[in-house]
Amino acid sequence: MIEVDCHISIKKNGISFLNAVRTELLKEVALCGSLSAAAKKLKISYQHAWNMIDDMNKQAPEPLVNMQRGGTNGGGAVLSVYGDRILREYGQIEAQLKKMVSQINVEINL
Repeated sequence: MIEVDCHISIKKNGISFLNAVRTELLKEVALCGSLSAAAKKLKISYQHAWNMIDDMNKQAPEPLVNMQRGGTNGGGAVLSVYGDRILREYGQIEAQLKKMVSQINVEINL
């Protein structure tokens, strides 16, 4: 059986802005409220996670994640309203693409 498989990579000015790894990081930040906890859950370094968030925040017209530095009250990371919207839109694009790819796979295997 032949199978088509596609992955979404959204670029801004030719530079990766959003992809599967970055959306998983955003989802985990939303669930955990912590970049450190999200990085641990995804088994990536805190530095790598921070770099991805920093890169997305710099490319976007407004931050996707609002970060609070640690201290006596602890830090945290919260998905912004814009970040939540971008994540939902990515999910919609992904669902549409999966539907199209599924149909293509049916057609090429008739």
